[in-house]
Amino acid sequence: MGEESAYMSWLNDLSLDLYTERSYFPNTIGKIQSFYDHAEKNTDLLLLGIFDSETDTHIGNITMSEINMFHRRGFIAYMLGDKNFNGKGLTTDACLMLMYYAFNKLNFERVDGGVSDIHPASRRVCEKVGLMVEGRQKHHFLRNGIWHDRLIVGAIREEWLAKFGEKSADCFETLPC
Repeated sequence: MGEESAYMSWLNDLSLDLYTERSYFPNTIGKIQSFYDHAEKNTDLLLLGIFDSETDTHIGNITMSEINMFHRRGFIAYMLGDKNFNGKGLTTDACLMLMYYAFNKLNFERVDGGVSDIHPASRRVCEKVGLMVEGRQKHHFLRNGIWHDRLIVGAIREEWLAKFGEKSADCFETLPC
C-alpha cells in the first residue's frame, strides 16, 4: 500500500478518531488537498508531518493552528496515524519540538490545546510536554451517542521554558535557526 493510501487510511480509521471531533464524514483526496492548500497559503496554520527518524516513515501529523501573532499564541494538535509506533514517545517528542519552535522562534507567549477527558494516551502526552489542564468544556462533542468533555490545556512561555526548555532542545539534532 502506497504512502497516499496509508495516509488516507489513517484519516478514515474511526479507531484513531474515537476521541476527537475531526472526522464525522469520510475524508477524500480533495478535502485533504484543500486543507493542505489552506495551510500553504495562510499564516494561521502550521502543518508538519511526524516521521520515524530510523525508517524515515511518515507516521502522523502535528499542527499549530489558530496562530495569532498579535497575541502571540497558537493551538497545538497532533495525530499518530501509524499504530505500529504507539507508545514510543514520538508524539511527545514532536510536541516538545513544536512547542520549542513556538516559544523560541515564533516568540509565542502561550500554546493552547484541547484533549478528550476520556483519552488517556493523549492526556499523558499533554502532561509530558507541559500542557497543563486549565479548564473543562462539558459536553463538547458527541461521539456514538455519548457526550464527551474537552479538557482545555495550555502552557505559558516563561513557565514552560523553565521546566521543559532544555528537554525540548534535546529532541533536536540541530536547533532551528
